[in-house]
Amino acid sequence: MPSLTSPVVLTRRYWTAKRLAILIGFVLTILGSLGSHFYVDPMQDRSAWLDQQSKDTVAKIDTLKNAQAQYLLFQQQTSLVYALNSVGFAATDGPGRTQISNLYQLSLLDRSNAVRAMIGELALAKIIDYPQTRSKYAALIDAARKDFSLATYTNVDDFERSTMDQANTLMSLLQQNYLNLGQAKTETDRVVDQRKVTLLALITLGSAFLLAANLISTRKEEAEVNGASDASAASDDRVAELTTAAQIIEMALDQAKTLGVRPL
Repeated sequence: MPSLTSPVVLTRRYWTAKRLAILIGFVLTILGSLGSHFYVDPMQDRSAWLDQQSKDTVAKIDTLKNAQAQYLLFQQQTSLVYALNSVGFAATDGPGRTQISNLYQLSLLDRSNAVRAMIGELALAKIIDYPQTRSKYAALIDAARKDFSLATYTNVDDFERSTMDQANTLMSLLQQNYLNLGQAKTETDRVVDQRKVTLLALITLGSAFLLAANLISTRKEEAEVNGASDASAASDDRVAELTTAAQIIEMALDQAKTLGVRPL
């Protein structure tokens, strides 16, 4: 019965220093080249996502700020019209009352646009129910436009002040979220840079192994040309191979440490 023998590639004598250096260098170079897709790109995608989230948060904050500024402008106008002409609403009956009424109603509509913008942002943040809140506010505005009494005006003003307070709370949350996103992006970018350096070190180390294999091959060719073919010379060549490879690999490792690569 024929005996089973192991493949040559699995035997210890097959893996000379040169072949080991070629194999390790090839593997490290492949890892360094493909690692960009599997090791760096996911973190870069996360960094881009965090950056987009930060921009969206800033846009929401700006929308609320602009809506509040617009509301305060028209709210002051409405208050001024109501305060200066509150007596006129009851005493005047003619063209003057009609003009005052139209101006008052227009100012209510102007300020309601800004409030509706705040209601929309609050609804997107799931702080309020949009249909219910919008319907309630619309009913208050309609009542104030039909009846110039203090009660209807106060109801509108109280509702809008409550909405402003909710908008201020939301802006505080958005600003804190913006800071958290910025910190997360900074940390993610640091990891991206670290991983890029790690891959660079792998490629450098792989190139060093391939260079070691090339030098070992060159040393062998020189030995053959000089006629060093006996067992003693072969042993010396083996030691020289290992020494040369070790020196080059050690230099590559030192270079990797200089690049600031952490242990994997």
